[in-house]
Amino acid sequence: MVQQRKLLTTLLGFGILFLIYGVGFGQMHSTPVSIHMESWAPYYRPFEATIQSGTPIHWNNPTASSHTVRHDGCDKEGPCLFDSGAVPPNGSFSVPGLAPGRYPYHCELHPIMRGQLVIAGPVESKTGSAQMLN
Repeated sequence: MVQQRKLLTTLLGFGILFLIYGVGFGQMHSTPVSIHMESWAPYYRPFEATIQSGTPIHWNNPTASSHTVRHDGCDKEGPCLFDSGAVPPNGSFSVPGLAPGRYPYHCELHPIMRGQLVIAGPVESKTGSAQMLN
């Protein structure tokens, strides 16, 4: 009985840590993630978010000004993977999820505003089986 209580207490402790810190430690997310636009540095909070592949991403604009969320690839010869257009005050913009990779983005209206998504996904291990990249 005492051993069962110790086990239950340990599992409960890990469950609380899981709820506080999310999946893994740092900013790895498996549920939809929200990024907030700010009127001061770092402008997008968090500036860099590490997110699991396929996780929906939601940007909120609680500021008094319109902002955009534009993938840097839209300005280069690469693919344009997301471009919000003007997001009005108290508005939002979402993407359903992205493939693994790094995705820098910026606000077209305020070029000083920059952020980056790091999308993690399955990778091949040396044994040939898929595992999750953390």
